[in-house]
Amino acid sequence: MRRVTGSLASVALVSAVAFTTSAAVTRSSQRGNGRPAHATAGVAFAHAVNYPVGVGPGSVAIGDLNGDGLPDLAVADASGVSVLLGRGNGTFLRAVHYPVLGGGTSVAIGDLNGDGRPDLAVASVNGVSVLLGRGDGTFQTAGNYRVRGGPDSIAIGDLNGDGHPDLAVAGFQSGGASILLGRGDGTFLPAVSYRAQHWPAESVAIGDLNGDGQADLAVVGPPSGAVSVLLGRGGGTFGRAVNHRVDGGPAAVAIGDLNGDGHPDLVTANLGSGDVSVLLGRGKGTFRRAINYSIDGAGDAVAIGDLNGDGHVDLAVATFQRDGVSVLLGRGNGSFQHALGYRAHRYPVSVAIGDLNGDGRPDLVVANDESHDVSVLLGRRP
Repeated sequence: MRRVTGSLASVALVSAVAFTTSAAVTRSSQRGNGRPAHATAGVAFAHAVNYPVGVGPGSVAIGDLNGDGLPDLAVADASGVSVLLGRGNGTFLRAVHYPVLGGGTSVAIGDLNGDGRPDLAVASVNGVSVLLGRGDGTFQTAGNYRVRGGPDSIAIGDLNGDGHPDLAVAGFQSGGASILLGRGDGTFLPAVSYRAQHWPAESVAIGDLNGDGQADLAVVGPPSGAVSVLLGRGGGTFGRAVNHRVDGGPAAVAIGDLNGDGHPDLVTANLGSGDVSVLLGRGKGTFRRAINYSIDGAGDAVAIGDLNGDGHVDLAVATFQRDGVSVLLGRGNGSFQHALGYRAHRYPVSVAIGDLNGDGRPDLVVANDESHDVSVLLGRRP
């Protein structure tokens, strides 16, 4: 995420959330989708271990970049993208840096040319850069694509149903999303832009929000107080944005089934109000009114995953005001427990979830803008 200054960055905390190392087993009340909630198991993470990367990292992604079956990291920073190959025990080799024109603001991992090797797509202030992987954890020189509006977030998905990966980019200055359709060989058609009523637009996510088999988009930007949904019309085109109110200053959006009803839901991390907004989906591309959950400071990024192994979806939120990450355990009905805070390093702006040491427990990795590193928090038994 792009670093935010001014009133949004200095907003007061909604509520105090103590930093802790574990969560007790609790039984929830009825909330969320109205179904009875279930008991949730505890969660705990080891102290953060920090790995230097380039200056001002803004985004982190997890994937097997060298084909050894072990998770690696890709980190977008002010001059490009850093790659940290994993050893399989939750530790990582020294970062190898690849320059990107204009510097990196966001990174996504995917096989963009169909050769079975993971590639990198990087958003930058000048457009989009694609770095094709060699399969050994190294990458070719970036190929660049012009995208107007200062891209700040990037996502990979098949947007036109041709079996080839495409790119969706949120534009910091354009206030919307740009689509680059893939040719299947790692190259892309010129960008086509769609207005999302946000200036700036800071985050984009891809999912089938109305169950018609077409990819849809969700876009947010801090000044808006809303998440925009653009339903896919087929062929990689999208309808007009429909806005759904969330709490103050949404900076990131993620899509997942939060209540187990088979319909995709939305969650936003909110800079201005110090919370997350959960919008449960009706399965038709529409959503219920947002329910807000306090976190430990301003939320700049959110990731979805089962962090405690109870089969319910949980949330991890990067909170830059308190140099940490907030974890909200899900009750299984679309509602969440009080946030638990864990220390990262200075000014966290991105978070990802994955099993980094092969022990079957999800771990967290956080990109820290001011300390120029990533923090790895390994999951452990509560």
